[in-house]
Amino acid sequence: MAEKRMRKIISALLSLVMITGVFGGCSASDGADNEINIALSSSPITVDPQLAFDTNAGSVISFFTSTLYVYNTDHELVPGLAESCDVSDDGLTYTFNLKENLRWSDGRPLNAEDFVFGFRRLADPDVASNSVYLITDSCTIKNAIEVNMRQKPVNELGVSSPDDKTFVVELENPCPYFMSLITMVNFSPCNEDFYYEVGTDYADRAENLLYCGPYIMDRYEPIAMQIHFTENPYYYRADEIKTHGITIQIVQNTQQAIMCYKSGVVDITSVSGEYAELTEGDPELHVYPQAYLSYIDFNHKNSAALQNRNLRLALTKSIDRDDIVNNLLRTGYSPMTCITPPDFYKETDGTDYSADGSRYDEYTRYDPDEAGRLWELGLSETGLSSVKLKIVYYSGNAALVEALTAQMKKALRGLDFEFRSVTMKERQRLYMAGEYDMILINWVADYCDPTSFLNSFFTDYVPYGYSNDEYDDLILRCDSAEMAKNADERNKLLHKAEDILMENAAAIPICTMGTNYLIHDGVEGFCLSPTGVNFIVTGLSKEVK
Repeated sequence: MAEKRMRKIISALLSLVMITGVFGGCSASDGADNEINIALSSSPITVDPQLAFDTNAGSVISFFTSTLYVYNTDHELVPGLAESCDVSDDGLTYTFNLKENLRWSDGRPLNAEDFVFGFRRLADPDVASNSVYLITDSCTIKNAIEVNMRQKPVNELGVSSPDDKTFVVELENPCPYFMSLITMVNFSPCNEDFYYEVGTDYADRAENLLYCGPYIMDRYEPIAMQIHFTENPYYYRADEIKTHGITIQIVQNTQQAIMCYKSGVVDITSVSGEYAELTEGDPELHVYPQAYLSYIDFNHKNSAALQNRNLRLALTKSIDRDDIVNNLLRTGYSPMTCITPPDFYKETDGTDYSADGSRYDEYTRYDPDEAGRLWELGLSETGLSSVKLKIVYYSGNAALVEALTAQMKKALRGLDFEFRSVTMKERQRLYMAGEYDMILINWVADYCDPTSFLNSFFTDYVPYGYSNDEYDDLILRCDSAEMAKNADERNKLLHKAEDILMENAAAIPICTMGTNYLIHDGVEGFCLSPTGVNFIVTGLSKEVK
């Protein structure tokens, strides 16, 4: 009845929109007929590429910037602003040869020194980028840690430009996924002269940025409800741009966004939650894979109960993921019984790295009877008669946590919970401080490699997280120069590392999530990056009717 009532309400409101042609939260753009209008749920926190941290920022910035290497619409890693790259035998030095005649959006030359300055800004403690971990933790650039900790000056970061067309990056250790990592917008070039001309106003409005991507941002304010882009005539692939203009509409309410879409004001909008369910079966609804994992992490150091493997396994096997997905989360979600999500990383033969969904059934398959047996065994081993666990979670995940804990309590005698619903910022603080027994984490990959998920379980990566010497050794071997040249063997080591996590119930994988978009007929070329986060916009086109 509730579903029917919701459908009637939305239908009535959509009819009203069709009659009036307007609705708060969206408006027609001023551009030409072939412009594409895209709805986003919130304004980006920043449009400064080196500062970008949230997914909306990455999506918006991807319209106007480019990087040394990029992903094409087939999710192949191809040269972007670089023409080619040479990697040293030890895997520590990357020499990028830039394309000829690169230019910024104002016509000034774009050269290797712009990459030097951009990378230095990412490391500079005075810039204070939240994404600095990409070069201090993910792939450590030489001296990046010391620079960020103010132990060395910024000009000692391991980047250099021997000439205008050559950009060199030196790493502390081999990083087989470095080329994937640098497709992120944080690794965009930045022109030093322009940066200091603008001063503290850099990136606070459209005219205070230079652009090197497919489009120029010609209308933007930090709290704007509309962001507009026009073609960049100096883009190195300008002749391939099919759409003259793009408008980003900020529509914070999903229901409003769908109404804007149905009224024709918006061409593309994401949909989620109950609204994704209501559009299920719509031929214009498209679900794109996303490298996303929702999982429960344990406090492995402070919780006596959770130091016991059998108790952790019991918790894992007490969860009916199919029920959670089918009856709560619905459209776009899929159950997860491993750490690495499907559809974002491939073996060397082209098969999906996580294609075997039953690989870890022994440890994760829903089996309340077996869960109860393991629970009683664990209680006996620890001398406990009951267990109360503090579970911390972002307030927006309250319904999911309620469903998960209800399943656990039903299957496991003497289990109880202390619930703590917090903001995202407070959740991160509690995570680092160890003030939890269990904590719900939603993680999206930064780059296309299983280590974007597996690194989280390396000893001391999280202060109170999982620790296993054999696991650490496997991860370190995966990041060696030898493995950078032997992808098959490296993938075997990655699988072995994940085997250890699952056999020991290091965490409880819950689900993965695709992103759902309504896309009007006539709009072609919409594509997301392999991680499912940022837009690949070069091929976007719209049929003018």
